[in-house]
Amino acid sequence: MDIRLVRNSVVALSILALLLLGSSTATAAPPANDNFSAAQVIGPGLPISVPASNIEATAQPLEPAIGGNNAISTVWYQWTAPAAGPVVVNLCNSGFTGSDSAFVAFAVRTGAALNALMLVEDQLGDCLLRFNAVNGTVYSIQVDYRNNQGNFTFRMRQQTPPVNDNFPGTTIGPGLPVNLPSTNLDSTFQVGELPFLGGATNSRSVWYSWTAPATGQVRLDVCDFVRISGPANKVLAAYTGVVIGGLVAVATTDNCELSFVANSGTTYRIAFSGHIAGEGTFTLRLRNAPPPANDDFANAQVIGPQLPVKLQATNEFSTAQAGEPGHGGIGPTAHYSSWYSWTAPTSARVRIKSCSRTFNARLGVYTGAAVNALTEAGESPLYAPHCSKILNAVAGTTYRIAAAGGTQEGEYGTFELDVHVLDIPANDNLSDAQAFSPELPSSINGSTTDASYEDSEPSHDDDSSQKTASVWYRWTAQSADAIIFSACSQTEATRVAVYSGIVYEDLQKIDQAAEGCPDGSLGGRLAIAPNSGETYLIAVSAAERDYESDFTLTSTGPPLAPPVVNPPKQGFSLKKAIRKCKKIKSKKKRAACIKKARKKAAIIKCRKIVNPGKEKKCIRKAQRKFR
Repeated sequence: MDIRLVRNSVVALSILALLLLGSSTATAAPPANDNFSAAQVIGPGLPISVPASNIEATAQPLEPAIGGNNAISTVWYQWTAPAAGPVVVNLCNSGFTGSDSAFVAFAVRTGAALNALMLVEDQLGDCLLRFNAVNGTVYSIQVDYRNNQGNFTFRMRQQTPPVNDNFPGTTIGPGLPVNLPSTNLDSTFQVGELPFLGGATNSRSVWYSWTAPATGQVRLDVCDFVRISGPANKVLAAYTGVVIGGLVAVATTDNCELSFVANSGTTYRIAFSGHIAGEGTFTLRLRNAPPPANDDFANAQVIGPQLPVKLQATNEFSTAQAGEPGHGGIGPTAHYSSWYSWTAPTSARVRIKSCSRTFNARLGVYTGAAVNALTEAGESPLYAPHCSKILNAVAGTTYRIAAAGGTQEGEYGTFELDVHVLDIPANDNLSDAQAFSPELPSSINGSTTDASYEDSEPSHDDDSSQKTASVWYRWTAQSADAIIFSACSQTEATRVAVYSGIVYEDLQKIDQAAEGCPDGSLGGRLAIAPNSGETYLIAVSAAERDYESDFTLTSTGPPLAPPVVNPPKQGFSLKKAIRKCKKIKSKKKRAACIKKARKKAAIIKCRKIVNPGKEKKCIRKAQRKFR
């Protein structure tokens, strides 16, 4: 055999071995506590906080599943309880680097062999696990971040309920307002608690006692609740009574705030619970909440009678009365309602609005003399049975108007009550689209106030399926040059949309915009490339539904490009050329550059000779000289 072949084969095998060795060493080793038998011993003293990692962690054969989920990338810890009592394994805010929303499964077990472990407690998808430790018992804790791998902090601590875990809890006030930083982390169920707080399994309740210094409406608020573990659902309640098993509910809610009328000298027991085992931090706020003068139907504020009427108001501390109907066509129960009374001076078609930018306002319009005996009046727009109604007002009839909120948290705030005679724009419908001049530039004034939308009308907003009332224009392109359309308002933002087609069934949206108006005005601005002679339809709508305004629709051609001005040609300067050449570091290249510059200067000089023959002779001489 050729010795060179042998030598080459040995070299090749050596290189291959080195490559294989390099690839194996490039892969990170599993954590030291990857297996049950090598579990990291922690504690025994509490609290415990140790750096951890499941990078390259594996699952062993016969390793137990966690909550029915097969183990994927587990690490193990071993802890011997130094005393009996409730203990918390805490992976909340562990700084896990593998994912911002990693699913974690972990379990506490007892037993000496992997195939003979007994489950004490497990947890899936949440970050806290609690179990009652038995003094001297060895516990094995299995942690699995599933398909996510990263570094984290493993923690254990004693379960430490808040000081107000049990009834009657912390005494607050009596002065108002109260702003008390609080938590229900590690709180527990107390025998005798009302089922409303979650029951033995789901209650995470804390308690407060407050004695009212005066009679009046107050509001409880825990709306800044920050979840630590479990769902963010919460319940809030106010009771009277002296023993937990004999409490009488004054008011309860599954929202974050609660209003009730407190009587001077009465002690109220306030409970907050993270319903379905939710835990977190929050501020308990208690403040005076006097309702407005027109809170009740009987004290409705008289408006008008002459129209228009427009006023700013708030329903923040408004209440609902017994027998009061739900307003705005959503739900049977009223919330946060303030009342107004208007008697029509003449018969007219009228629009009534109580819209708000800060909450989903509800509007009710009725006839009748008692809050529990009202007849609904008027018609709601098809697109929103919330804060707007159209009414065929009859002269001499008194209409009761309820400006209300909704059932969710924070469904109250400032709103504008607007009552005016309806004035539908002439170009409200597509079939009545107003002609828009094809001349450039052109502009026309319009309004979206009291506009409506037709059943087949598309949504003009690409980011929402919500339909918004619009007015229509028809425009025919005189050329194929680009065109810019803008619909701008000084008061409310407008949206402009351009379509090809003639009827709704054929419309194809080319573009839409609600931003881009110059000079601080509000509205949309867009450009299209039309087909010469084709007719286009332009819709202008309010950018925010129920906030209509006057606007100006404008069309302009593209901006003219400035004329191209060629800079004057500069004459050749031998001195400048040589100065430039002298900056070259290479001596050889520098000399070549200078020679080339001298040659160019000589040829330029030759070209100034009038006699053609002499000019050619001069150029040949210059080329030979600077060759």
